[in-house]
Amino acid sequence: MSELYFLIRHTPFWAIPLLFVAAEFGYIFWLRKKKTNVKICILFMLLSTVFLGWYYYAGGPDKAVRKFMKFHRSLDL
Repeated sequence: MSELYFLIRHTPFWAIPLLFVAAEFGYIFWLRKKKTNVKICILFMLLSTVFLGWYYYAGGPDKAVRKFMKFHRSLDL
């Protein structure tokens, strides 16, 4: 579980590069008319945008981990 907390705490360090790489490859695949690869790249772009939005909405690294821990505890019955 600590690996997941690490990924949540450092979301901008993996989500922003993923966003740029997916955008670049999506554009390359779009030029080559590879529609399924473009859709996969768009999916990665949307996921990284959602994770970044939630990270900033939660309030940064410590608060994001605390909110995720609280959410995870509420799922354990």
